[in-house]
Amino acid sequence: MDVWRVIGRYNNVLVLSKKNSVLVLEINGKIPKVGESVRVWYNRILTGKELKAKLLAHFDEELAFKIFKTPGLLGFLYEISSGFEKKYIHFLKMFVKHVVPKRFLEITEEKKRILKEFLPKALETRGIAFSRKFSLREFFRFVDENFSRKTTPEVDDKTLKRAISMRKAIFSSEDHDVYQLDLPSKKGIVRGRYILIPFKGKTILIMFKKEDLPFVSFCVKKDLDLSFLKSFLKGNVTVEKRKSSWSLVWRGREVIEFDLPDKEIIPKPERISDQSVMDAVFLINDLLDESVRFLSLPSFGVSEIWWEKSSSRAILVVNTSHFGKVVADVFLEEKNLSVRFYAERNLEELSLHAVELKKDLESIGLFAQLFFSRKDPMIWEGFNAYG
Repeated sequence: MDVWRVIGRYNNVLVLSKKNSVLVLEINGKIPKVGESVRVWYNRILTGKELKAKLLAHFDEELAFKIFKTPGLLGFLYEISSGFEKKYIHFLKMFVKHVVPKRFLEITEEKKRILKEFLPKALETRGIAFSRKFSLREFFRFVDENFSRKTTPEVDDKTLKRAISMRKAIFSSEDHDVYQLDLPSKKGIVRGRYILIPFKGKTILIMFKKEDLPFVSFCVKKDLDLSFLKSFLKGNVTVEKRKSSWSLVWRGREVIEFDLPDKEIIPKPERISDQSVMDAVFLINDLLDESVRFLSLPSFGVSEIWWEKSSSRAILVVNTSHFGKVVADVFLEEKNLSVRFYAERNLEELSLHAVELKKDLESIGLFAQLFFSRKDPMIWEGFNAYG
């Protein structure tokens, strides 16, 4: 059992100090006054009365020294973290670790206001759910921009030209001609000026007169008819990413599945973040030591990136729907890369990607070590450390 001195109180939040450490607790009951001494034991505070307590944060000697040395910093931390809520603690500890006291003391109230407005946007917002629904033309442009072009030996241009040389088009317009061929094809193909669609034992060939399409193969999941073909030519279909596959949807049904790599390719947003967030990022960096830089990209779900220049270390905190908060502690020394991952939930599922990720990293010349930890870096030392 240890004796701590009360150095701050904010509503039901109590700040204690002992041996150059700072403990932040939330308690139910009568809050001791600043300057009083209390005893702490597990989840209890003992004054003249036993009070239940909840650990919010602990600042070790290094961080506590900054707090003692910088008037107003403790109150500022309370204000920008909605009373030391858990989701802010990682940011607070990194901020206190790298803040330059002199710079903080010179910050204006207007800049403090901007920072208070910034944190909820940066640390609480999940990544935008990017649209995975395209028109047919948009989908072809998307493939062209994000996937490398390939060629296929299955059907070459000469074979296609011979196949349609003596045939009459069954549909024709200023944009395309449509032929029905006896040419067998197990898979559909999009390439250049042509689309081949397996169709009731035959093959439908669409020849575009003005477009050059990227290569992509596909399989037909449902029997198709002429009404589908007319909808297809008019663009009355959509392409959607459903789970791990890209499907062409017609009348609510998945009728075609495209063969594309199972990779989540994120379209480039027009703006990586709204301007108020970026203003705050620059303000935060103005307060930090030059050896570390901070970045936040809420539109990607990346709430925190801390880059420690001297040690080639980066810490990324990402908000996801499936895994919750994910933290990656990355350390690079020459070609040796070490990454420690923590996921708020579904850690085992996340670790299944380790082999593939390691191969990708080694393919670019890095010797990678990946670790997956159940220890939540957002939860710091508990009461047991003080009993």
